[in-house]
Amino acid sequence: MPEPLLSEIVQIRSSQLRAVRLEDDLSKGDLLGRYILTAQALTALERIADGLTNHARAWTLTGPYGSGKSFFGLFLANLLDRQRPGHVSAWEIVTKADSSLAKRLQQVLGEGDGFETVAVTGSRISLQECLARGFSQVMEAKDFPQPLKDELETIRGADSRAFLKWLKTFIETASRSGVRTNGTLIVFDEMGKALEHAASHPQESDVYLLQELAEFAAQSNEHPLVFIGILHQAFDGYAALLDRTTQREWAKVQGRFEDIPFQEPPIQQMRLLASAFVERQAISDWSVSSKVEEWRPAAMGAEEFEALCQRVYPLHPSVFVSLPYIFRRLAQNERSIFVYLSSQEPFGFQEFLTTHSLGETLCLPHIFDYLAANYQGRIYAANRARPLTETLARLENTPSIKIEQDILKTVGLLNWLGEISPLQARESMILSALAPTYKEEELQSALKSLQRRSLIVYRRFNETYAIWQGSDVDIEERLQAARTALATAISVAEVLQSYLPPRPLVAYRAC
Repeated sequence: MPEPLLSEIVQIRSSQLRAVRLEDDLSKGDLLGRYILTAQALTALERIADGLTNHARAWTLTGPYGSGKSFFGLFLANLLDRQRPGHVSAWEIVTKADSSLAKRLQQVLGEGDGFETVAVTGSRISLQECLARGFSQVMEAKDFPQPLKDELETIRGADSRAFLKWLKTFIETASRSGVRTNGTLIVFDEMGKALEHAASHPQESDVYLLQELAEFAAQSNEHPLVFIGILHQAFDGYAALLDRTTQREWAKVQGRFEDIPFQEPPIQQMRLLASAFVERQAISDWSVSSKVEEWRPAAMGAEEFEALCQRVYPLHPSVFVSLPYIFRRLAQNERSIFVYLSSQEPFGFQEFLTTHSLGETLCLPHIFDYLAANYQGRIYAANRARPLTETLARLENTPSIKIEQDILKTVGLLNWLGEISPLQARESMILSALAPTYKEEELQSALKSLQRRSLIVYRRFNETYAIWQGSDVDIEERLQAARTALATAISVAEVLQSYLPPRPLVAYRAC
């Protein structure tokens, strides 16, 4: 009987795929069941826990798109707000990860009902309008007094001091409403969009409001205010087109916040990637004793690497290790990796599952085809993507010998990743990456053929191959011919003696 299609065996968790929208998802406790408290997230949580006891209560989380910042904000809100449906799940996650941190947070929360959470999702409107919208949703859900709601409507266009005065009233009202709150937590997701609006409409939006909020948070005592702003870049990135005086003002505002960089390292992204695969009985045999051992990251143990490689079959270990670096180069992160696993894009993972059978492996040439089909416009627009564009040019001029094309794709992709990762196009890694498809003798023969035709070049100084980026002239061959010609036609020593005869040396007695 023919082998079953991979799509009948390999499944991806759908819960890992969609992005989090803080305002909408705060009431959905079931989402916390799939949250993974990574090392980066745990570090951020420890810093926030320390700040809750020493008056450092205004932070920014800064990291690239899709790095899990919004999900962390959702987790934090459920953790600190005992009224949220996901509080129990969030607490179990922290207790399992770090029991001592859980005890510290328990002391912060005490016997109260936690923090009153205000979720804000930024858009291209003023900062004050974004915040007012978030507070309005909370007051509607909690049935706050109507005069407080009406007052918020009247100050939407007022200055920052009027909003801050209203905020003090809101906190006092929340503490007297019969709910034993520990304070107010503002989680401002997509804050960069409001900053973009402030930069382009300085007459309509006053970024100084953020400084006042940070200072108020630091000074709040009995019912503290905690502010978390989620950004994709630092303030100066949004203020790049403003005049220098305004840029200095923005830098002063950001100085009121403690910034927490939020980007998972590649090893952690590999673990997250593996968690997207539904667990099943091992159907691959990536033993670390084989040649795939050299793909193992130095900071990951051999047993863990082997187990993860088996779990993510049909991804070849070279693909498994490369994916985090690939999407980082494309200015994407974990979310884009999950999109790759689930989408129906040309040459994507799902297409591979539906067109290949058990026993076949997705290798680096498949990833190259995926990038060329779906990101070619971005590749040509980026100066740093030259190894890929050079590879595409070589492929157009290469006879349709599949093994040679696959080698070119592998070398070009590794050249591109080698600028930001330890992955290099060494012969052993090329052979390993293509071993599921070709025999070693075939690969070595094809490597020599490509080198002989100047489609790739061997760089002796680091023992790697590279896509040939020069002219059709074989420089190495010309240099060798020149050395041979010089060796037979002229003696450098004789020429030197004729123009620079040696001076007689006379021995003198030391005085």
